[in-house]
Amino acid sequence: MHVSELLRDIEIHRSRMIELASTNSFSHHQVLEASIKLDSLIIRYHTLTLKNEA
Repeated sequence: MHVSELLRDIEIHRSRMIELASTNSFSHHQVLEASIKLDSLIIRYHTLTLKNEA
């Protein structure tokens, strides 16, 4: 996956999580699942960009 695609996916999942959190509690299972997915994408992004810097 390219960095630009990953950044797009991060933004999509960030927006989705915010939308879910605005209508549910922060501990709602959908919000938590969205947060976990967003975290994994961010970690992937950092891993990818660190490899490209080396």
